[in-house]
Amino acid sequence: MTRRLAWLCGGAEAYSGGPGWRLSGEAGPLAPRLSAIAGALKPGELAQVQVMPLINQHPAYWEAMALELRLTLSQTAWFPAALDHLQMAFQPVFDLGSGEVFGHEALVRARLGERLIGAGELLSAAPAHGGLHLFDSRARQVAIRQGAALIEGDSHLLINFMPGVIYDPEVCLSTTFAACRDSGVDPARLIFEVVETESVPDLGVLRTVLDRYRREGMKVALDDLGAGHSSLVYLETLRPDIVKLDKSLLLGLTLSDPRAELVDALIRYAHQLGVRVVAEGLETEAELAIAVALGADLGQGYGLGHPLFERDVGAEAQAGQLIQNQKRR
Repeated sequence: MTRRLAWLCGGAEAYSGGPGWRLSGEAGPLAPRLSAIAGALKPGELAQVQVMPLINQHPAYWEAMALELRLTLSQTAWFPAALDHLQMAFQPVFDLGSGEVFGHEALVRARLGERLIGAGELLSAAPAHGGLHLFDSRARQVAIRQGAALIEGDSHLLINFMPGVIYDPEVCLSTTFAACRDSGVDPARLIFEVVETESVPDLGVLRTVLDRYRREGMKVALDDLGAGHSSLVYLETLRPDIVKLDKSLLLGLTLSDPRAELVDALIRYAHQLGVRVVAEGLETEAELAIAVALGADLGQGYGLGHPLFERDVGAEAQAGQLIQNQKRR
């Protein structure tokens, strides 16, 4: 790989202060050159390459980072400004028994002028800027502040929760309670939706964190059940209040599909643990019908409602009627 990297670096000179090559800024902008190098490397090679700036010709070891992260950093100069312009789109979640709105999931975006930046771009940029903790905290507070008007009666607000960035649950709770207090939101109406559980290898620690939130009256949802081999272990260990079935399980599902037996078994197992089940990714009436037939408690998807910046009560009423029609069949 060493010879290959030297060739990819083109006319770069060997760095006398240690292994590697020095890319001079005189040869043009560094970002395109780094991008070309990253694109030519194999995945295993890319993970091994580090980039480190020189300050007054001396290596700045404290700023060394993986090539992929450095490239992301150079391509996402907009991220710090985006943190100050977070905006939530809200997607309704329906009770498949009554057709009533159970709650709304807050999905983070950022608006910079005419540009709308999605959650995927924000999450990809945050680690390169060392901003995952700050992004998580601000997104949670914005979700509560902007979602407060959607909480009516017994309805809920679902907020995505990345357990890998919560180093201290008390800090998370303090900022969450402050946002609730300022917005007049009852914390018992909040549901933390745990995503990226694979980033937390110690499920015992995660269970402790989630139980801490539960003691404050909040609920916990587990995302993407059925997406990985360890998902049943997660369900058994974490015992969430709600679990979401992975979208791939419902996509185009029919009763004759072999996946129907798997979905049926997952729903029954969750119910045995006292966990309510969300059928996620419902896009067609056929998918809604089978979710109802297999006993899912809640439903969410483009077929019932898109993420919107302003609530469409009329569209929600139509989706509720669609669910009630399925129950009558």
